[in-house]
Amino acid sequence: MNAVKRLVPRLLWAVVPALVLGMVFAWLERGKAPAEQATRVALWQIEDGTGAVHGYMLGTVHALPPQVEWLRPTISKALERSDRLVLEIAEPLDQMVAGDALADLAGTEGLPPPSQRLAPPYRAKLAQVYRKLGLDDGDFADTESWAVALQLAAIAGQKAGADPASGAEPALRRLAGSKPVAGFETIHSQFGIFDALPARQQQVLLEQVTLEAASDKDEEADMVALWLRGDDLGIAREANAGFLADAGLHQALLTDRNRAWADQLDAMLKSGAHPFVAVGAAHLAGSDSLQRLMMARGWQIRRVP
Repeated sequence: MNAVKRLVPRLLWAVVPALVLGMVFAWLERGKAPAEQATRVALWQIEDGTGAVHGYMLGTVHALPPQVEWLRPTISKALERSDRLVLEIAEPLDQMVAGDALADLAGTEGLPPPSQRLAPPYRAKLAQVYRKLGLDDGDFADTESWAVALQLAAIAGQKAGADPASGAEPALRRLAGSKPVAGFETIHSQFGIFDALPARQQQVLLEQVTLEAASDKDEEADMVALWLRGDDLGIAREANAGFLADAGLHQALLTDRNRAWADQLDAMLKSGAHPFVAVGAAHLAGSDSLQRLMMARGWQIRRVP
């Protein structure tokens, strides 16, 4: 637990990108935005059977390099028409709150060092990541594998230049002005999802994050480029890669959360609210997407040009 506390000042944006993006590190290593002439970030509107619009859904990227232009007028106008902004977490990420939540859940006495929890090929990659980030096993003494993975992901992203202040959520908060901001989850409940993972899924998560953080490949089909051009099919493919290719992790980190959010959103809409929902892009792609779950609850979903 003390090891977690020591690393908290280096986390800053903690778990959020690792939770929803999957394989994005190779792009972040380049430290610059993909070359895009015009953003086509996908926006979806929620309609009833008469075609009346009751809300909007936007997939986001939580941390971006500075100067990435993604906000387009259609998105701004949709938020203006809405009566509230709904994010994964309502409160802006607070370093101390995140650190306390992580320390509360992440420690178990007597755990072997992280490198000893991995098969030999992954141990070599973890050693490479440690050298790259200036870390070692001692930084993660008695820290559960899920928390090691999330901290490696956060520190690697920070080192590569991703900035949570340049992510979609801060921009949307500013644009929302005085509108109320609601959240589907809390930072503690997000960490709790990881803490409840079986040991095998935690190991897979650590293995895959290690591979991603160690990679220097220049991936063509990375999440941010796909997001900027509104390629939800490409995002769906990425949402089934890396650690999300594991059925248990996919169920816990995407499917189950989407179902819980769909229930909350359905109740919100039926109460008369007109929300603008902004959650990680992977939640709005694939067969278990939030759009499909809302359609199963009787709502019509249409992509906004």
